[in-house]
Amino acid sequence: MTLIKYVIFIILPLYFAGSFFAVRADQDIDHVRILLPPAALVQSAGYYMAEHKGFFQQQGVDVSLLTARTQQSIAKSVDEGAAQYGVTNAGILIEKANGRALVAIAVLFQHSPAALLALKDRILKDRVLKDKNSALKNNGINKLSDLHNKRLLLLPDYQDIEVISLLRKYHIQSLNMSSPAVTRDMTTLVNNQFDGLSINLTKGPYHAVRQGIEPVIFMPKDHGIDFYSGFLFTNAQEAGANPERVAAVRSAILQGWEYALTHTEETLDVLVSLNQRNEAREAMRNKFKYQLITIRDFILPDFVPLGYINQQHLRDMQQQLVDFDFIAKGSDFSGFMYIPPRAKIDWQVWGIWVKVIVAALLFNGFWLFYLLIINQRLKREVLERKRAEQHILYAAMHDNLTGLANRALLMDTLDNILPLAKKGKIKPVLLFMDLDRFKQVNDRYGHAAGDELLIAVTQRISRLLGGPGELLTRLGGDEFVVLLPNSDLAYAAVLSDKIERTLLQSFALSVCNVSIGISIGYSIYHHNMNADELLTGADNEMYAIKSDHHLKINKIFC
Repeated sequence: MTLIKYVIFIILPLYFAGSFFAVRADQDIDHVRILLPPAALVQSAGYYMAEHKGFFQQQGVDVSLLTARTQQSIAKSVDEGAAQYGVTNAGILIEKANGRALVAIAVLFQHSPAALLALKDRILKDRVLKDKNSALKNNGINKLSDLHNKRLLLLPDYQDIEVISLLRKYHIQSLNMSSPAVTRDMTTLVNNQFDGLSINLTKGPYHAVRQGIEPVIFMPKDHGIDFYSGFLFTNAQEAGANPERVAAVRSAILQGWEYALTHTEETLDVLVSLNQRNEAREAMRNKFKYQLITIRDFILPDFVPLGYINQQHLRDMQQQLVDFDFIAKGSDFSGFMYIPPRAKIDWQVWGIWVKVIVAALLFNGFWLFYLLIINQRLKREVLERKRAEQHILYAAMHDNLTGLANRALLMDTLDNILPLAKKGKIKPVLLFMDLDRFKQVNDRYGHAAGDELLIAVTQRISRLLGGPGELLTRLGGDEFVVLLPNSDLAYAAVLSDKIERTLLQSFALSVCNVSIGISIGYSIYHHNMNADELLTGADNEMYAIKSDHHLKINKIFC
């Protein structure tokens, strides 16, 4: 028996492995070019680490990492074959709709870090300004509507697609929409050249905090504009002619990102050595470390597999681009999603397996035992894969902070029950809720306190629910929705009153006790209403009564 084990588990595997690596050594090395976005060194850390650690070479691909002169040139260069691969933002969907033959291979940023930054106060500290006279008397920006008819410094074309979508959603007209020649830093706001500018949250607020400036940041994600970013893509020619190379490039890049996110200090060493700017080494390293830590909040490596693309989320993005007049309804997105190739049979390797099988047949009894072990391992792998898929599905349908259902799950639930409502079997009711004075708590004590408050609010409201099918949802920011699948306005009024009273009790946060309120509007299903109409009705009623709540709640901090 010892001799059998020796032959099966040592001699044959070594023979197979030697033949396999001999085959790999004979394979040709392909050369490709990858275009990275400009001024995005840390945001491209995974690509540089894939090159630095030799992951491309291990996959049999020789890669040149090139930095594009402009963001908008990347899609054009890849489409025309000047480069085989590129990295860009959600503007790739517009390029695809406009006829470019592009294929999305992976998405690295599950949430776009794009945002809009403004100053709360134009009277700044003298140490920030070289010329004190350059600080003009001007009202600061406190809410999104304050940006109407203001001067915004945005990047041209589709580089700020998330921010422009936010402005279009609320019909905010602004001046000086794009100016590529102007220096993009805080001095443009400090010197009153512009009233707001687009930023990348992985690096934008760093300089403001360092300078002692108190900014106000508007995140499109908080307003329902949750776009993917960091699309890794290729052209249709490359995807069709070289599917194995596409798979190899994708695998090496994801391996590089995994390494970059788990080996911070080594990654910082590489990034600092690549930086061409004339900066103090320690200051540069601290800045890069801040950015490298921050990008985890947008990549979500602990919750979503690197590179994962949710097709429903992609369709939602496409619909929003239609709604905001970026693309035409019915635009063709066929062939946009990457489909991994089926493995080809390597007959040289297959011959080795034949030898293994022939040798194994000589030891039938022991071979059956070996197959049993393999079978158990496969069962475990299938179980682990199912758990991973369930985790991905749960993350796609639930809010990361509170664990509540998100908009996608709410709309899916409504789509399932509305056919019953149309037949008169049930009467759905929606309660649309918006916290009063939440922003003051968030601004005064920081996002950590705001998150703590949102969790506490969720717990209090959840204790009031429990009826069949009742669903509490967080839409984003401080907006919540309660779905009563079969109810009436009388019960909705009673439940609204309970929620208002329980939230008027102060919250003991770790930093302070705070008191807030809540504005609630509700709507009941009427004949042939769809999910959007039901939600919009409750939303409109909530905003109609919100001003009264602002007048009633004067004391916010205890």
